[in-house]
Amino acid sequence: MTRPLYVRLLGTAQLTRLAMAFGAVGDVWFTVLFTRGSGDYDFLKVSNMSLTFALVVVAVVTMCLFTFGASLNDLIDQRHDREFSPRRPLPSGSVLPSTVGIVIAVTLITSLLGALVFGTGSLTLTLIVAAAILFYNVVGKYVPAVGVITVGVITALHMLIPNYEMTFTLPIWLTMTHSMVITLTIYMLVRKRPYLSRRSYVVIATGYVAWSAIILIAGWQQGPEPGWWPKDASSLGVLWPLLAIVGFIVTIRLKTRRSDNRSAAEKLARYGAMWQSLYAGSWLLAVGMYSGAVLLFSLAVIGFGLMTAMKEFGGLITSPPKYQV
Repeated sequence: MTRPLYVRLLGTAQLTRLAMAFGAVGDVWFTVLFTRGSGDYDFLKVSNMSLTFALVVVAVVTMCLFTFGASLNDLIDQRHDREFSPRRPLPSGSVLPSTVGIVIAVTLITSLLGALVFGTGSLTLTLIVAAAILFYNVVGKYVPAVGVITVGVITALHMLIPNYEMTFTLPIWLTMTHSMVITLTIYMLVRKRPYLSRRSYVVIATGYVAWSAIILIAGWQQGPEPGWWPKDASSLGVLWPLLAIVGFIVTIRLKTRRSDNRSAAEKLARYGAMWQSLYAGSWLLAVGMYSGAVLLFSLAVIGFGLMTAMKEFGGLITSPPKYQV
C-alpha cells in the first residue's frame, strides 16, 4: 500500500534528523560571525561576501553533512533496526533504501560544492569531515573507544569549515568535549555492545587529551599574539559559557530524572545536539558580539521548537490515538 506523501516526508525528516542539525548549524554560524566581527580575518573569503550568503551557504554545508551521516548510519543499520527499532523510517517502510542512497549522494556532493565557496582549504576540510563520518559509520561505532573519539573530532573539525585558520579555539574545544561526553554517556546508558572495557576508557581519555592539546595549542600559536582569549574582550565573559554548561546539566537532570536508561539516552542525544547553539551564542556574548548572540539564541529556540513538533507529530502518525464510542 502506498503511504501518504506527508508520511513519506516525515519519514525522510526523521531519517535525516534535520531538527537536530540546528545545533551543528549554530556551531558554524558562530565561526562565521566571530570571524567577521573580530576583524582579524579580512583575507578569508568568508569575510568578503554578504553575511546572509555566508550564513546560508555554511548552513547548507552543515545540514548536508549532518544528513549524509544520519542517512548513512540508518542505511548500514537497517538490518539491526528491523529487529530492534521497527518504527524507524527504513524498517517501517516510510522511506525506501533507494531513496536513502540518493539522499546520501546528493547531500555529500552539495556539501562539497558549498564548501568550495569558502576556498580550497574549506573544501579539503569538508572532505576530511565526510571521510571521518564514513569511518565512524563503518568502523568507529563498532569499536567504542574509537567511535567516541571520532565523534569529538568530527564536531570540532566541522566548526573550522568557514575559517580553517581560527585562533579562538576554546569554543571548538568545548564543542568537542560536549559531544564526546554525550556520546560516551549514551553508550553507557544503553549498554551497547561491545561493552566498554578498562582499556577503552584509557584510550578515550588519551585521545581526548591529545586532541585537546592539538586544538588548544594550535589556537595559542596561530594568533598574532599568544593566548586563548581575544585581546579586546574581557576575560569575565567566560562566565557566559560556564552558565550554558550549568544550564545544560540542570536541564538534563530535570528531563531524565524519571526516565529509564533508553529514554534518558534519547533525551540526552536530542538536547545535547540542540544545546550547541546555546553554547555558540554564549561564546559570542562572552566576546561582546551581542547581535550575533541574539541570532544564535533565536536559532536555538527555533530548533527546540521544531524538534519538539517533529517528535510529537511523528508519534501521532506512527501511534495514532484510538477512540472508542
